[in-house]
Amino acid sequence: MMRRAGAVAAQPSAPSFKRFRSSLGEHVLIVPHTRVFDLPGDLADDWDADPAASTRLALTLAEQSPGETALEDVVVPSAQSISLNVSSACNLSCGYCYADRGGFGGAQSTRMTAEVAIAAVDTLLAGADRRAPVTIGFLGGEPLLNRALVRQVVDHAERAGAALGLDVRFSMTSNGTLLSEADIAMMRTRRFALTVSVDGGGAVHDRQRPTARGRGSFAELAKRLAPLLADPGSAQVAARMTVQSDSMDLAVRFDAVLGIGFSEAGVSPLRVSSNGSELADEHWPGYLAELIALSRRELGRALAGGSIRLTNLAVALKRIHAGSASPYPCGAGGGYFSVAAEGKWYACHRAVGDAAYELGDSRGLDEKRRQDFLVERHVHSQTDCRGCWARYLCSGSCHQESRSRSAAGCDFIRDWLSFCLSAYCELSTRRPEYFGIDVTH
Repeated sequence: MMRRAGAVAAQPSAPSFKRFRSSLGEHVLIVPHTRVFDLPGDLADDWDADPAASTRLALTLAEQSPGETALEDVVVPSAQSISLNVSSACNLSCGYCYADRGGFGGAQSTRMTAEVAIAAVDTLLAGADRRAPVTIGFLGGEPLLNRALVRQVVDHAERAGAALGLDVRFSMTSNGTLLSEADIAMMRTRRFALTVSVDGGGAVHDRQRPTARGRGSFAELAKRLAPLLADPGSAQVAARMTVQSDSMDLAVRFDAVLGIGFSEAGVSPLRVSSNGSELADEHWPGYLAELIALSRRELGRALAGGSIRLTNLAVALKRIHAGSASPYPCGAGGGYFSVAAEGKWYACHRAVGDAAYELGDSRGLDEKRRQDFLVERHVHSQTDCRGCWARYLCSGSCHQESRSRSAAGCDFIRDWLSFCLSAYCELSTRRPEYFGIDVTH
């Protein structure tokens, strides 16, 4: 269920295609709707010889297909996902934490109550599209500091969702150090996505993620997670590594996380922080080199018949294969909302307490504010983005992090996506079954 709330026109002069090459030859990305074509033989030379004709051809190849949403449209879908900020505290003291250990700079001083949580869940379920899954997430602070509420919400959402014929799923972002046997049992028996914040091996993790008393947290995390990683049941468990400017040895950190027992892990460069550890312009080339080196290793593993364990690469390749193209980097304010402890609904879990992101509460959303939010953050509304070839793959990047956007950071994104496009061509040609392509007929 969704409605069209307006449109933001594309920049007429924006690139309609991106030429690139891989080890297999020459290719072109048709920017709208992310369509990739090989340019064999003299076709590449012909394409490059007449830019005007190539642009006309690219615009023809970019025509909207049945079932695709026009990229200029501002679409308001039903809310399908919420995160509940159930805890305003954390047992760790990570210097880069955007949530101020769950307090959000004083905006959230108490833990969420059952009354607030159940009201938010009931509002979500009542308006959700029955044809799509519904996801309820738990955030903090550390959400397991309020585990009684987590379990109460899970039980309630399952019962209420079943009565409405909904496919209800759950997610949690946790530091993993408080995970109990009962928590693991709850996750194993449900469609539960657990993202664990773990920043590498013991040395780097303990430095970046100490306890509130200044001690290391890596050993406790590894011990608590071991039973779930060994037997996840129906749960999906992934690691997320935050990369600060002083420690960008990605392969070493990635291997250390897999060594704990994770089957997949993603890296996230720190773009905004309160302790000065974010990546500055001079750090992006080094970070890109590290990320591509690790990705080439994972690509080689996939070409040899294995899986890709680096989430960043796996997700990018799947999006390219699916022809994913979006004017938004995430569902913030569209299909996703984050509920603060006192019950206000925000467009993003990183924006609790920010009036610009406040869109209503469980009694109802302010549809005018919501529509204005989506119009203002459409990629065609972003001066720095609307003329970029990567605009429908990057989609303007995280709304919160876009405040720190720089030319060097955007160059990183473009260079990373260029690598991913080449990697896609190599993997889809040499191992098409990775993407479910049947080559027997």
